[in-house]
Amino acid sequence: MNRFIEIISSYPTSVFTVILGVMLVFWIFAILGMLDIDLIPTEIDEDVFDADVNLTGEVPGFVGLLHTLGLTGVPITIVVSIISLIGFTISYFVSGWILLPFDSVMIRYIAGTLVLLGGFGVAIPVTAKIIKPLKPLFVKHFAPSKKDYIGHVCTIASSTVSDTFGIGIVETGGAPLQINIRTANEKPFSKGMTVRIADYNEAQDIFDVISEEEFQNLVG
Repeated sequence: MNRFIEIISSYPTSVFTVILGVMLVFWIFAILGMLDIDLIPTEIDEDVFDADVNLTGEVPGFVGLLHTLGLTGVPITIVVSIISLIGFTISYFVSGWILLPFDSVMIRYIAGTLVLLGGFGVAIPVTAKIIKPLKPLFVKHFAPSKKDYIGHVCTIASSTVSDTFGIGIVETGGAPLQINIRTANEKPFSKGMTVRIADYNEAQDIFDVISEEEFQNLVG
């Protein structure tokens, strides 16, 4: 028992011991319902990162690094817990078999640093493999918002469209959606024509539509 305490409290195993201790407290509070398992969000939010995503589609920063390492798709708390557990196990046995017999403090710290880096180096790819089958369990499904149809093609279903009346059909990937549409365009839209959705009035549940030509001028 004394040897166990000596190993887990000595460098480098102590680093993983502290992380595991913090995660153990977290999981206790999470089980009691006092903390959310997804306490630190790491999903790549396109709205947040859109301005920072470069031409190759890579996301910079911490979240980008996690994505590159294959550590996204599950709560970061699970990732940290697995990494620290694997690193602790590696460090514990290497320290017990190799480092403790050395009397030189300098050698133990230099070798311990290598063990620490090696522990993380092994734990990260192993963790990526472990969490891969878990990712479908944490997929979040969001109901589409009607505002998401802005910019979509709409087919005129009514005989005409004005600023007071109009019916259109939007393809949603499933069943076609019939919507109320309006236009301020002086040129009339007739049945069967395709237009673009330019805006959505949530209060009245009405979509404003413009011609394809007007749409291209706006985005071009």
